[in-house]
Amino acid sequence: MMLKTLTVNAALALSAGFATAQETSMTGPIYEIAIQEVKNGDVADWTAARAPLLEGLAQTPGVEEDWTLKAFFTFPEPGPLTVYVGLTRWSSIEDFGAASKAMMGMPVVQSFFEKVNMQAFVQVSPADGAPFILEDYINKPGQVLEVAVRTPKAGEEGNFDAARAGFFGKVAEQPGYIFDREFVTADGARVVMIGWENQSDFMTALGALSQMPEMGAFFGIIDASAYQAAIVE
Repeated sequence: MMLKTLTVNAALALSAGFATAQETSMTGPIYEIAIQEVKNGDVADWTAARAPLLEGLAQTPGVEEDWTLKAFFTFPEPGPLTVYVGLTRWSSIEDFGAASKAMMGMPVVQSFFEKVNMQAFVQVSPADGAPFILEDYINKPGQVLEVAVRTPKAGEEGNFDAARAGFFGKVAEQPGYIFDREFVTADGARVVMIGWENQSDFMTALGALSQMPEMGAFFGIIDASAYQAAIVE
């Protein structure tokens, strides 16, 4: 969530991203994704610092919906610290940019950012341009949402769509699968969300998929900068 994560440095990077987003004409609602590792594993400290920001977010123009999900699985290796996946749907990139500018120097924002290590902070829109409402799919405790930020390796850009189709065709066959949706950032990074009915279905599917050549082929052509599976509580 933007209000959970920005410091002055993050806001400066965000301002550059906002300009790029405008140049590439991100239209319609966008999703902001913030993958946050809690420093020192101090969840109580993180929760206390986060509380005033949640209140501010609820009053911010352009915010349509907001989620914070606790991660339970990291690819390829989990770390020792607690990770949360924050998602905020904004009505437009313009509303997001205006809120970002307003919050840039606020002490409560900077204080919160001191509590986390950001694994990813991106703004995305659906790759196919069609509307996407996350709560149409993920809306019950126990459901699982995977979020991965990745890009094709150099020279593999032309192979991404075919390799993705091959792998996600197998993903969709697994028991407990709900949906998958591809997103893009303003600078061309690819982000995916995948929904599962529960943690058991996710882990069973992961075990089955890891034995399939389609998974190896797809993961062989991408670089993943962040990957978490998180649960609705």
